[in-house]
Amino acid sequence: MPQRILVVDDEPLKRITLQIELSERGYEVYEAADAQAARRVFDARPIDVVVTDVRMPGLSGLDLLTYVKQIRPEVDVILMTAYATIDTAVLAIKRGAYDYITKPFTTQDLLVKLDRLFASRARGDPDGAAARDGTETCGRLVARSVSMKRLFEQVRGVAPTDRTILLCGESGTGKELLAEAIHMHSVRAAKPLVRFSCAALQPSVLESELFGHEKGAFTGAIRQKAGRFELAHGGTMLLDEVDDIPTELQVKLLRAVEQQEFERVGGEEAVRVDVRLICATKCDLLKLVKEGRFREDLYYRLNVISLAIPPLRERPDDIPVLARHFVQKHAALVGDRPVEISPHAIDELLRHPWPGNVRELEHVIERALAFCPAADTEGPLEIRPEHILPLGPVTADVTTLPALELTENGRLGLTDTVADIERRMILLALRQCGNNQARAAQRLGIPRTTLRDKMARYNIPGG
Repeated sequence: MPQRILVVDDEPLKRITLQIELSERGYEVYEAADAQAARRVFDARPIDVVVTDVRMPGLSGLDLLTYVKQIRPEVDVILMTAYATIDTAVLAIKRGAYDYITKPFTTQDLLVKLDRLFASRARGDPDGAAARDGTETCGRLVARSVSMKRLFEQVRGVAPTDRTILLCGESGTGKELLAEAIHMHSVRAAKPLVRFSCAALQPSVLESELFGHEKGAFTGAIRQKAGRFELAHGGTMLLDEVDDIPTELQVKLLRAVEQQEFERVGGEEAVRVDVRLICATKCDLLKLVKEGRFREDLYYRLNVISLAIPPLRERPDDIPVLARHFVQKHAALVGDRPVEISPHAIDELLRHPWPGNVRELEHVIERALAFCPAADTEGPLEIRPEHILPLGPVTADVTTLPALELTENGRLGLTDTVADIERRMILLALRQCGNNQARAAQRLGIPRTTLRDKMARYNIPGG
């Protein structure tokens, strides 16, 4: 049975042309001159996709989108919009529209979007179509919750726009993977995706890393060095922890974003680049603006399109899906034996508030797999509640310290005791800081490199 498309446009020539040419490609096409007429057709026919103009007399395309999603949320909507209303189209995508196409466009341009839409439905994966158990993927992200599925729809909608995107979410929610998914669905997918964290760097170091430097610009600059903006030319750059950029560098970043040009440190010649920028933050940037810690003009330039990743505690439906995903991802830790996770272990995971979000869950599963081989069982290994380390809140109370015991020679095992205390304090700091190593090191009063060395010594994941 052919796919059924409803074309809605108050321009008769465009509407009829699309009807004829889409019909020639095998689609069953209905047409309407306005949203009111479209609603009557939609109510009477089993429509698969609505292609509608945004601006029409009477009810708008946004009104029609709202009606379609209320009546039959499984129906996809593609918006036709002039460049002047592109922001409205982006807003519509956040409300559930599948995609938009900018006028003027050819029928072939629309056919590309329709082919992608129906192909993703047929494949059941990589563009995010639902699997049999309701799980969806977007790049390397996996989810079952309604909020994340809505976010996946937004990603597929905004990725081709080439506009600057601000990703908001707590530490460990998966902002880097979300940026990767946006890049994969964009026209720049074949070009580089350059990732860079702005956290805890001196202004001079950060400027050199972002924009490069000329030979002799400062002590140790023995040769010219390209910055991350140059390395990302033609592709996408992710600036993580963008809230940590010092105010004195924000002006230069603003110019690089607006004009796509900058000077290297110690240079005078402007370097031009073509970069799509994605920024990520776990902070409320608008609050930082009000506090005078972030430039208002830069905030609005970065916040062209904003996508928010909900914390894991607000989407418990994703916990079993992610747990099983991480079991498969790290199954090599137990060799060739298949691994399952018991319902009781899932219940234990569902009771935890997950302050470290998805990153914490992955570390818990990875540690649980390390305990599985100790179980004396045949057949598939099973992660049970006892394989999962205590997930309750960690405190620095003296009751959490190990008991002091005498060694065989009658002396206190001071070295082992101190090591155990140190390991627990590191785990405490990481948990309190959402597994952000830079902030955990700051809280412990040690350099980040020292923290990483100690994490490796104590087999703490991430070290």
